[in-house]
Parts: sequence; structure tokens; C-alpha cells
Amino acid sequence: MFRKKNVKDIRQQALFLVLCMAVLCFTHAVAGETEGGDTPQAVFKAAQAAGAKKDFATLANLVGPSERAMLAFGTDMGVGMFVEFYEGEKSDELKKKYQKIQDKYGIKDIDEDDSEKLQVTEDTPQEVIDAHIRKRAEKKFGKIDATKLVPDLMGLVAGMPEMAEQTFFPQEKLTDLKIEGDKASGMSGEKKVMFIKEKGRWYLTADVMN
Repeated sequence: MFRKKNVKDIRQQALFLVLCMAVLCFTHAVAGETEGGDTPQAVFKAAQAAGAKKDFATLANLVGPSERAMLAFGTDMGVGMFVEFYEGEKSDELKKKYQKIQDKYGIKDIDEDDSEKLQVTEDTPQEVIDAHIRKRAEKKFGKIDATKLVPDLMGLVAGMPEMAEQTFFPQEKLTDLKIEGDKASGMSGEKKVMFIKEKGRWYLTADVMN
């Protein structure tokens, strides 16, 4: 999303976004414990267990608090695109349920004046694009509880046939873990998993497009 590339098939892109948000955005806080984890490894292990069970209420709680506006932004966009272009027999029902969630959380399109709009060219640094997206996410979702919104959104699509075999978090072993201050990254199969430390606790980031 908001990347400098051509998208040939909008339906495939919509499904891809939904899967990416689910696969890389979510993680779990063990019941009764403080959100986050003592180590990236603990966060990752809990995320695997929750992802396999499609436990989105649990999964969303281990995304870093500073990342949750982006989590909500990306998940809403991905699910919204999936719903918009879904052509199954329950298409109308799906759209109505999606709109009910929008109404429930008071989600509205955000207007930008000329000073806020970003004109993307081939020379625009990706960092500038990323910062613009984060600003939009905070403006639209900063006051919305992503730990409640995300499970509601994912509940629309998680039970659909297209998601039947999806575990929603990579199940391969965490390898190549590198910790640098309050940030960490590792690999699970071919998936890069990013971590962030906030107030002494480790979380996953919402930077799903890395």
C-alpha cells in the first residue's frame, strides 16, 4: 500500500494485504500477564500459539502501543479491500457487517488539505512515504482501541474458505535474531519478523510491508 509499484490484480492485492496484516501484525499476551513479553523470543512463541488458534483478541495485544494506529490502519484497509472486491454469494452480507464495524468505532474517511497531501514521484524517499502513512494512521485511528477493532475486523474474514489453512502467524522456528537497543528482527522461514521494546516490554511492530 502506498508503494511505488504497479498493481496488476486488485483482488490478489486485497487478499495479500489481509494475509500480511494477519501474518505479521499480530501477537499474544499470555492471560493474566502484562502485555508484551520479557524477550522477543517469548513474544514470538506466544504469537505462534495464538496465531494457530486464530485468537485475534489475544494477538492484537502484543503489537506495540505506539504501533497500534498503524495496526488498525493497515488491517482496516486490507479487510476493506477484501470485502469490496469479494464476489462470493455472501458478498452483500459481508459488506453490511463491515459497515457495522465502521459505524461501531466511528471510523470515517479523513480529509487532507493541500498542505497535508503527499505528491509521490519516483524520487520520493520511502522514508517520507512511510512517515506520511503513519501520520494518516494516527489521525484516523489514534483514538480507536485497535485491540478491539482488529479482532472484529479479522472476525469477518478468518472463517472464510480462503483462510481455512491460514495460521495467521509463521510457524517456522525463529532464526537470525538480532537485537539492537530497543529494536530487534529475526526470520521465520521466509518471513521477517520485527520487534520493538516499549516501557521495558517487547512487542511486535506493525511494519508489515518490510
